[in-house]
Amino acid sequence: MFLESPSAILFDVDGTLMDDDRAVLSALTLFHSRLGPELGISADDLVTRWRELLNLHFGRYLAGEITMQEQRRARVVDLFTDSKINLSPEMADGIFAAYESDYRASWTAYPDALPALQMINGYVLAVLSNGDLAQQTQKLRVCGLACHFSEIFTSSSVGYSKPDPEAFARACQRLGIPPKRCIYVGDSLEFDARASAAAGLIGVWLDRACSGAESGSEIRAIQSLLELPALIHAQI
Repeated sequence: MFLESPSAILFDVDGTLMDDDRAVLSALTLFHSRLGPELGISADDLVTRWRELLNLHFGRYLAGEITMQEQRRARVVDLFTDSKINLSPEMADGIFAAYESDYRASWTAYPDALPALQMINGYVLAVLSNGDLAQQTQKLRVCGLACHFSEIFTSSSVGYSKPDPEAFARACQRLGIPPKRCIYVGDSLEFDARASAAAGLIGVWLDRACSGAESGSEIRAIQSLLELPALIHAQI
């Protein structure tokens, strides 16, 4: 059972509420159809390399080393390092803008997101996500989910990024609800579930891939957001 009856439920966005993998794959498929010959790599290799560069440069953005636009530009410049194209910053920005347009066109919520939110509308609902506040808010609006949240917090708005405990602490503080009465739901075992539990929240791992990984006794694991209402009601 939960040590305290929960009052608020906070969610991650990408991979939890929005199918980010699908949007990225759709955008990269179009990217490869346009620029694959210049890159000289397969579509599968493009996906792998894109994710490597995202992890590298988005991590630098979260650490405050570079701006959002600079991390976008760096990803494109690094991607084309081995090609024959010598990209100027303006060219890199243009290439990323085309990718982002395709990425935005593919934003969709997971099928279980809206029904789950409707079933738990008696709780304070909020979002805590790494990234830019404007972009993450727009994702939720496009997916038809923004109206269900009383607050949308991101690393850019609270000043800390997950898995830093202070990111969770700041979100709970702004909600005016103690961490022990807040549930956090996310698709990353380390950055979401374990990190939120370490910050004093109730960590729930959304294991969409049904990986079977051991989450530990302090973490609740679900495979669909539709399992969340039953988990809450069974534990309070």
